[in-house]
Amino acid sequence: MFFIPGFVITLLTFPGVIVHEAAHQLMCRLTGTPVLNVCYFQTENPAGYVIHDEPSTAWKHFLISVAPFLINSIVGLLICLPVALAEPAEGFAPVNLLLGWVGFSVAMHAFPSTGDAASLWAALKKPNASWLLRIIAFPVVIVIHIGAALSVVWFDAIYAAMVCFGAPAAFLEMVA
Repeated sequence: MFFIPGFVITLLTFPGVIVHEAAHQLMCRLTGTPVLNVCYFQTENPAGYVIHDEPSTAWKHFLISVAPFLINSIVGLLICLPVALAEPAEGFAPVNLLLGWVGFSVAMHAFPSTGDAASLWAALKKPNASWLLRIIAFPVVIVIHIGAALSVVWFDAIYAAMVCFGAPAAFLEMVA
């Protein structure tokens, strides 16, 4: 594996950062959690953020934390779908290259951050967190940390490739 500084990857995949933060903000709105400040993209660390009030329930906190995983995965897949379905001869058309880059960038930022995992973990330790939520969310927190650790070996890019190109290819194999 080769090393590319994180800020370079962030610059190259900025659409994913924007969608990631928009997913947090959307879920805040859907759960009635007031948003205090949003930065969709910056060149500093973190590349983006959503600062919000404390959600009224631990379940809402869970939804806000995992929203990027669901939304970025789905949006990345949908953007890349025309590219994945294109005939090989038209695969390198400029519009397909653009769609492939944007969709891949979005899917690459699907995993919640370790900061999201830490805030979710804090919410799970509160007395009002249900046992069902703890059973569901504990493995999610672990997977977030594993995903973050594996990003040094390009796990986020591998995940994006699977979502954007592997899933449509598997689906086409299945229906063919």
